[in-house]
Formats: sequence, structure tokens, C-alpha cells
Amino acid sequence: MEIKSETITVRDLLELKKSNMLTVNPEYQRAAVWTESQEKKLIDSVMRCYPLPLFYFHHKVRNIAGMQSEGLEIIDGQQRINALYKFGESALKLFDPVKDDKTARFPNFIKDSPCPWARCDFLGLTGDLKNRFLDTVIFMVKVSTDVEDEARDLFIRLQAGLPLNAQEKRDAWPGGFTELVLHFGGKQEIPRYPGHDFFRHVVKKNARDRGEGRQLCAQICMLFFESAAQGNWIDIGTQDVDDYYYRNLGFDTNAPGVTRLSQILDLAVQLFAGQTSPKLKAYEAIHIVLLLDSLLDDYTRSWHANFIGAYDTFKAKAAHAKKEQVGEYWTEFGAWTQTQSAGARTIQRRHAFFVKEMLRELNPVLLDPMRIFGELEREIVYYRDGKQCAVCGQPIRWPDLEIHHVEEHQTGGQTVVENAAPVHKDCHPKGQQAVEFKARFLARKRQQEEAKQIRPHLVLPYDDSDSPDDAAPVRLQPAGSRLPPEGTRCRFTYAANEYRGTIAEGRIEIEEMPGSYGSFSAASGAVSQTARNGWMDWEILLPGSDDWLPANIWRNSLMDG
Repeated sequence: MEIKSETITVRDLLELKKSNMLTVNPEYQRAAVWTESQEKKLIDSVMRCYPLPLFYFHHKVRNIAGMQSEGLEIIDGQQRINALYKFGESALKLFDPVKDDKTARFPNFIKDSPCPWARCDFLGLTGDLKNRFLDTVIFMVKVSTDVEDEARDLFIRLQAGLPLNAQEKRDAWPGGFTELVLHFGGKQEIPRYPGHDFFRHVVKKNARDRGEGRQLCAQICMLFFESAAQGNWIDIGTQDVDDYYYRNLGFDTNAPGVTRLSQILDLAVQLFAGQTSPKLKAYEAIHIVLLLDSLLDDYTRSWHANFIGAYDTFKAKAAHAKKEQVGEYWTEFGAWTQTQSAGARTIQRRHAFFVKEMLRELNPVLLDPMRIFGELEREIVYYRDGKQCAVCGQPIRWPDLEIHHVEEHQTGGQTVVENAAPVHKDCHPKGQQAVEFKARFLARKRQQEEAKQIRPHLVLPYDDSDSPDDAAPVRLQPAGSRLPPEGTRCRFTYAANEYRGTIAEGRIEIEEMPGSYGSFSAASGAVSQTARNGWMDWEILLPGSDDWLPANIWRNSLMDG
């Protein structure tokens, strides 16, 4: 094999392409896979005089019937050549870094720089800019060999490196949020980013961590700085993390919230010091940090000594429930670690249960135990009652939330969640209104308790048996049906919209959508226009039940009412 390093201009490269002297071997080269956005960004790099990676070509000379032909077979660089060619043929219009911000997502220093080629195709460029593009020098490696397999082997070796994953790409972004995540999450290759001990020693890490710890750090930061536990839950999937990085290029790493987060992580390290139990999984770390944030201000430190014991108790119950797949530790927590675990609604549901159970075990002492509900109690009451005002029934924003003593404090009412109701500031009952509210609240509570006593057994799919004698009758689907009983309510949140439906005549009817669907997957597909496992999407409310539960839990479990 003979190897030569040479240079070539874009102008000459495009001429070779037009003359069919650049070819692709389809036996080992992939088809065009770059998106138009990637192509536009490559051309933008050329216009900014950024150097491009090496191009590799197999120089092939053929003698056929006494005639000789030669050309270049592309070994590496096909996608870049396609992008350059498309732009040269005016088949691409470039991004305007400002006007196309939502799609292009350039960093601020790019948006602040002149961009005379914004929204131009090649023909729309000035003469100087056309020459800048065409005269760009490209570095290439030309390989000559008569052994075809050598060129293939070179292609394989060039593709053998691991591509950057999502977090490794984020690490290269400019801006304050990147700096924050590197500071706390750590990057061992860089001495100035050792990372916080919470992510180094408390959280479970892969032996070959390629940014998973930093991604978890970014997700925790997102939930923390958006005050998720106060009702502002957000999705933290891959694309959501990307978007958050971009929206927070100007993040202030000296903000007071950063100091508070550091204190919480310090406290977590202190609490878990010397523990021999397994290190925290990602979702566990999220709930621990948010819980400690809620405990930090309103309670004495008495709970510190009980924290690990309380958490071990929670873990033991969750592990048992996962094995048996029954009970509220499964339906309210365990099952939600396995499906759409990065979704806002899923995280919220897990956290509400986690906080409730940990509060029961910790029994923290309020700094002002006489009258004020602490942060944890406020969260429990807020989510317990569906974030709705107990007076007017309308949704409550966290900043507008007040907690009302059902049995008023002045008449001996205790500051406990059982005696609490969420209300708007403007709805908070006083005097005679408080007396009347108490009567209505207690009556409604009695009705709910009575309803629970007659709640029917849940049944597995394919079960066509009658309801138990002591339960309200439930009309089951015909034998072999894959859906819950008639009259079951269903809900599915997709793209920030909630879709509701009902099981009727063995099919799912979705409100404000035509037709009906014979399975949860078909219903999910109609909503999302994609193929999905509907059992993992939908929640159901069985007739006579007060509790929503995941459809897949209903399918796999038999629970007593």
C-alpha cells in the first residue's frame, strides 16, 4: 500500500464529483445519512474557515481493452463531500444563527458574529464569499493499492473509534451550565474537574464511565434549579437535556442556588459516609437530592441520625415489592422506575410516594412545630390532592399554595398532613367559612373511605370470572379480551398533552378522537403516530376504584381492593 498526503481545493473536489471521478463502493460504504441541519453546519464551518477532518481516497487505476482509466474511491468523507456538492449546486440555504435559532442552536458568540451568508444558497453569495468557499483547502490522504481488501481494512479501522455520545458532545458546549456540570459531575481526564464526592463515591458508576455521571448531574441540576419539587416538573430525557444546555448558555455559576446545591451534595456525602450498602442508582440519587433540599430549612437536624435507617427501610420494601410486583411500593414507585423514567409525570409520581414514605420513617421535627407546615408536608398535601384547591377545585400553582388546618389550630387542630388541605391564598377559609369547609371536607373524606371499602378486585387479562360476593359487580370483558373491564377510565400523557378515554364494548374510545381502538398500543399509535408499547403508556382507573395505576401493572398483577 502506498500512501500520499496531499491538498485539494473544494473547487477541484467538486469538479471531480461532477466528472464522476469520485465514486463510492456500496459494498462497504453507507448511503447518505446526514440530516440537512448537519450539512448546513458543515458549510457554515467552511465559511468560517474552520479546518475540516482528513478525507481518505483509494486511487484506482484500471486498464481495460487497451485503455486506461483512473478515479478516486471514497474511503472516508462521503457525507462531507455530499454536503459540499449540494451547496455548490445551490441545493442548500444556510442557517441564519439568529433567525433560525430554534433549529441551528449556535452558541452566543456565533450569534453575535457577522454572518453575511445567512439564509443564502451558493448563487446568493457575493463573489468574495463564493471564492472563499471554492478556494477552501482540504487535506486528503490518497491510498494506492492493488489489493482491494487493504482499502476495506482501512475503512473498517477508520470507523472503529467510538463516536461521541450525547454527554461527550455537551461537554464541548460553551457556557455556564456546561461549566457547572463539569464542576460537580467531574471529568477525570481533566485535573481541574475532579467532581463532587457525591458523584464520585455515593452514586453508582460504570467501570468505563463515558459521561453517564455528568448526565445524571445535569438532570439533577435541571430538576433542582427549576424547583421541580414545588410543582415545576420537567422531562429530563436526552433531547430535554440538550435543550436545557442550550437555553442556559448564560448560566451564572456564582448564583446562590449553586451554593445551596453544593451544601445539599455535601450533606448527602456526610449522611452516606461509611455505608456498605449498594451505591445509588440514578433515579435514587435524584430523589435523595430533592428530598434533602426539602428537609434543609424547616426542620431540626434530628432526622440526620435516622436518615440511612429510613432509606434502608424504604429500599427493602421497594425490593420486596419489585419481586412480588404487588402493593403500593410497586404501583407507586417500582413500576415507575421501569417505564418512561425520565418523564416529568413519572418522576413526580415516584417522588411524591418517596417523600411520603420517608417522612413517615424520619418523623422530622419542625423548627416551628406549633403552626407552620414544613416543606415536606406541603409537598405531600399538594400532590395527595392532585394540586387542586380544596375550596374552589381549580389547579393551584406552587407559589399560590397555602395549607389550611381543617380542624383550626386555635381549636386544637394539629399541624399534620391528615389535618391539612391545599387552598389558594384567596380561597383560604376564615371564621364561619372555615367551619363550613370543615363539615364539607370531612363529609367528602367519609365518602371516599366508604368507596374504598366497596372497591372491586382487580382482575388479570383473560379472567372472565365473576366479581367477589362482597364487591360491587364489575362487567368484565369477554374471555380472551386484552383490555380492562367496561367503564374503565384511561389516560396517557404525550407531548405535554393528556389524552383520556373509556373502555366501551371491548374497545378504547379516546375523547375528541374519532373511532375506537382494540388495544392500548393501537391507541398510543393513534395519539403519537408512532409504534409504541401502549401497556407502558396508559394508566387506568377501574370502576369503583380511587387509584390510577399503570396498565402494565394491571396486566401483570392481582391486587385486593
